[in-house]
Amino acid sequence: MDERTLKKGKRYYKAGKVLWVVKYKDKLFSKVLGTYPYYVELDLSTGENRCTCPLGGDCKHVAAVIKAHENGFYFEALEDYALLYPEAVVLKMLASVPELALDVTLKELRFAMSTDESGSEVARLFRRALRLAEITKRVEVLHVLEDILDEYKHVFSDYELALKLEDELRKLKTRL
Repeated sequence: MDERTLKKGKRYYKAGKVLWVVKYKDKLFSKVLGTYPYYVELDLSTGENRCTCPLGGDCKHVAAVIKAHENGFYFEALEDYALLYPEAVVLKMLASVPELALDVTLKELRFAMSTDESGSEVARLFRRALRLAEITKRVEVLHVLEDILDEYKHVFSDYELALKLEDELRKLKTRL
């Protein structure tokens, strides 16, 4: 990987674009928020790597994951299913730390707002954020969710779903 790509990857890592990294034995699996969400696989023993971006590997997304690993930003997985479903490892870990789960979900939700053309992923993440806000009792998050919902209603103005999400947020406000 050339120096320019490594520098771009370092900037991606510092900008918080590496959403998560799972390490299983000598392999890393990651989700990186680029133009779209990209998934990276890296074999630490050989340097062989793959990315779902148009380059397919040896890219800034892989470089960002390398930087994340160097900085200790990863979940260690012991389960064999990490090879097939690294996201399951992440979700299991996040389920045990709702505060962190909420932070990761909000980050992913903001990103999805700029890339999700159907609004479906935004709605799914929005509902997860509502549940996590209730579990963590983090009232300050409601303002963030209001802003995201306003943008959602603007972009998807003809969606009945927007009204349902608004109602779900209103109900949560009364419970918190």
